[in-house]
Amino acid sequence: MFKSVVAATVMAAAAVTSSAEEFNLQPEGKDAQIMLTATAQLSFKNDLATIRLYAQAEEHDLADAQSKVNAAMAKAQGTIREFSSMVRIENDGYYTQAVYTEPKKGEAPQIAGWRARQSIRVVTEDVDGVGSLVQLAQQSGLALDGVSYAMSDEAKSSARDHLSKAAVQALNQQTESVALAMKLAPQSLKFKKLEFTDGGFPEGVMARGVYMSAAANAKVAAPAFEAGSTKLSMSVAATLTVDSPLTP
Repeated sequence: MFKSVVAATVMAAAAVTSSAEEFNLQPEGKDAQIMLTATAQLSFKNDLATIRLYAQAEEHDLADAQSKVNAAMAKAQGTIREFSSMVRIENDGYYTQAVYTEPKKGEAPQIAGWRARQSIRVVTEDVDGVGSLVQLAQQSGLALDGVSYAMSDEAKSSARDHLSKAAVQALNQQTESVALAMKLAPQSLKFKKLEFTDGGFPEGVMARGVYMSAAANAKVAAPAFEAGSTKLSMSVAATLTVDSPLTP
């Protein structure tokens, strides 16, 4: 009796396993829809550098501080333009502030001098020449505040083209895999709607500097920078319809 029960159980399990292997999801006529999402991710070289530089001076008289900054900035900007025709110089701020004494107990602080500072952004597509450009600016009396890399508008446009093609290719591969797994003819799946979403264009690598006197800048060696790359992604969401029966 026990052997019969065991045999019957094994046969039933085998029947269930066989049935499960033969089971396939059935589309509900031609109105059936399948939702799929595919994502492409690629790395692109940064081809645009932004160098932030500034001139700063502290003097007892406000006019003297401003004059020093104005003269240093005018000279440095002229030198930078002569050095490279591929640069675009943009103003990044100008301010003055009072420098106060450390007050004694019970006394109010007094103005001991003035600080003036002007900042600029130097934008260039010559990413390989950034080190030499920074060295020249520092030797001209400016201080480095930071260097960042990104992609130009032309590079972004090209990247979107590559990403959209890669996303569609990934979607085609995923659609074929799903169709074969469900035993549907791949050509029976037709897209009804496609929606593309890109992951944006983040800023690339960045380096920062500290203020140095003009005398120290005159001896500085050329720094080394790497433009690096930006990793971008694009996703495509598809609504597919089934317009033919299962494959035999």
